[in-house]
Amino acid sequence: AGWDREGIIMASKTQPYWLVAFPQEYKGADRKGYARLKETIGRNATVSEFIIPGNLKIGTLDSLMSLTESLGKVDTMVQGSLTKVLRTLEEIQKKESHLGIVSHNNVSKFTWQYNKFMVSSSLQKITDGIESSVRGHETDIKKMLNTFNEVSQTLDSINRTENGTLLVKPLTPIIKNKNLFPSRSLEHVFVVVPKKKKQEFLTSYETMDQAYKLRRLKKEKEEKELKLDSQRAELAKDIPDILSKLKDEKKRSDLIRGGAVYKHIADLIRKTKAIMVADASKEDKKVDAKEDMHKKDYKVTVTKLSDLLKDSIEEKLKPYQLQAPNTTGAKKAVVDVILTAEEFDMKSSRIDSCIKMVSKEYKEAKEKIEKHEKDLKRREAKKLADPPYIVPGSAAEIKDDDEYVLYQMTIMKRFKDDVIRICREKRYTIRAYVYDPDGEINHTKKKNTLESKQKKLKSRLIKKCTVAYPDMYQQWLHIKAIRCFAESILRFGLPERSEDFKEIFPRHVQAALIQPANGSESRVRDLMQKLYGKLASAEVTAELNANETDYSGFGANFYPYVYLTIELDRGS
Repeated sequence: AGWDREGIIMASKTQPYWLVAFPQEYKGADRKGYARLKETIGRNATVSEFIIPGNLKIGTLDSLMSLTESLGKVDTMVQGSLTKVLRTLEEIQKKESHLGIVSHNNVSKFTWQYNKFMVSSSLQKITDGIESSVRGHETDIKKMLNTFNEVSQTLDSINRTENGTLLVKPLTPIIKNKNLFPSRSLEHVFVVVPKKKKQEFLTSYETMDQAYKLRRLKKEKEEKELKLDSQRAELAKDIPDILSKLKDEKKRSDLIRGGAVYKHIADLIRKTKAIMVADASKEDKKVDAKEDMHKKDYKVTVTKLSDLLKDSIEEKLKPYQLQAPNTTGAKKAVVDVILTAEEFDMKSSRIDSCIKMVSKEYKEAKEKIEKHEKDLKRREAKKLADPPYIVPGSAAEIKDDDEYVLYQMTIMKRFKDDVIRICREKRYTIRAYVYDPDGEINHTKKKNTLESKQKKLKSRLIKKCTVAYPDMYQQWLHIKAIRCFAESILRFGLPERSEDFKEIFPRHVQAALIQPANGSESRVRDLMQKLYGKLASAEVTAELNANETDYSGFGANFYPYVYLTIELDRGS
């Protein structure tokens, strides 16, 4: 801070302004209020007139009180929007903007924009218009910023991959091999290996599938054992119940007539046979007497269940011996029963008769079963063959960087998912790649397009912020002016002389703009308290101690004059 030619202390560029209002004359004073104020505090602050139209529409007392409540919210909203716009501009430009300081320093030059905010309109209408306008600016800038950020993020992603390691770097400029599928069963893949694991990879890549195969077989065996144990527990629960019913002829008769019971019996037979086959194929051929007894029990159980299944099937097909099924659902049900009978080599004249009745559906079902069995055999054959997943001697180094080496190797196409899992376990990364003859050109073109779009969006966004900010700031000052006008009317009342109604400001009430010098705020406040203290009682304007409660309803910052701040908020 320093002294100007008149000896007045100069305020800093971002020092807040105080917008104050007070009666022009009161208690017999014979001097104009503005001149008196400037003379009193002029050595501690810059003071200038703040011209507010004197003929703004007052409206009713209720509408004025309602307006003052909404004005506070709009004031805060506009100031917040100004902060956002300024922050956006500085983030885009990557430097501090002086736009806020320039607007702030022009506060003392404020003039009411009569062509934009007509004094014939109500104060509420002017306020609503300003709110709508500011929100429109903020929405437009937000949309433009979102679009700019999306383009920038895409461009940053491209730059990161181009400048990154072989884990992320585009492969198109590196790989020139067009023939990535040398045969129907073989395929080239590209593996990124950490440099510290280079030797390990070269000595083990041809056989690294073997340990994986052993683990897979072990897992399959364990899963099979778990499944068999579950089946044993199920059989131990269900079979005794069914066999007990066979001893009673009535219960047996009820059982075979029960809906789809044949499916349940057939499932029990399958599970029992599966356990018998699994037990017979155990490597340890020695069995104790208890296990041998279980095997005999299983055989007896299969025989009894097979007889029960045959009777159940015969009972199920009995209604169709003379009358063919007439609905699609009934035909499918008959076919299912016939296929179950054939699975267990059960034959009868009734079964043959039913086959003729549903010959078309039976043939279609048989074809599906045969196709499914062929697929199973083919898969089993492939499992038995189980050739090496990776072609020996096929690994070839393509490129390296400071951290990784890129290899091309040839694998069996049908084991690609397994090779990916094996490499992942080894901390090797298989890069996805599809050959595109125009890939490099398209990549460059896409990047150039994004860079051009980013530049245009940045230019438009800077221009929008640069134009919108001063406009929003001026509208904010109009909100301050309206607040000052409304609060002055509520505080000091209407003029007594009718001729003053046309110019309430400045004939009846005077507004002034004060910018205290750095460190002089308390001094200015004390001088103004002495000057205007008689406008309000001492009880209202007295400062509260930290442990005192404010019961006045005026708040902590109540002064005998109307007081508003105009402060440049740069945000955090």
